[in-house]
Amino acid sequence: MIDQCIDSFEKRIFLFIFFLCLYWLWQNVWQLILFGKLFFVTNYESLFHIQSTLGMYQSSVFIRILYYVISNPTLNVLKLISCIKLIDILAIAGVILLIKKFRIVVIFNGIKYVWGLFWVVKALNSKSVYLVISCLKWLSLGLFISMLIVSIVLLYTLSKMIADYDDFVHEL
Repeated sequence: MIDQCIDSFEKRIFLFIFFLCLYWLWQNVWQLILFGKLFFVTNYESLFHIQSTLGMYQSSVFIRILYYVISNPTLNVLKLISCIKLIDILAIAGVILLIKKFRIVVIFNGIKYVWGLFWVVKALNSKSVYLVISCLKWLSLGLFISMLIVSIVLLYTLSKMIADYDDFVHEL
């Protein structure tokens, strides 16, 4: 049975793209949940409640990196890099290999990282907790919208691939 799923190059490419989409969709689900909750932070206690529950979101590479940056006042690049697992590297390499197919995903992820970096730096340089909360609201709003768009694109790509499976396998 399994041999029939991977007996040709086209089928292996299909499975690779399918699992790549599932991986990034999984990443986006965790990020959507966190950034949705982060938008509703209103005070000091709710901010630290979110920070204390960040460990639950370790499935997302972006959240692991964000958690490390927030938790460690002195950034160690080697430890920061250790937040990235082999599967994350393979998924990034997969998107780079298939950049034409995932152009919109790459663009919105780039926007996400620039937006996130800007607001995290601004929040870390804030003088009061209320300014931090304001920065986090803007951060979460932008990242939530970006991740929602990427998730919709990935779901569309997955559904189109499944619907056009026979055409896809014979096209390659």
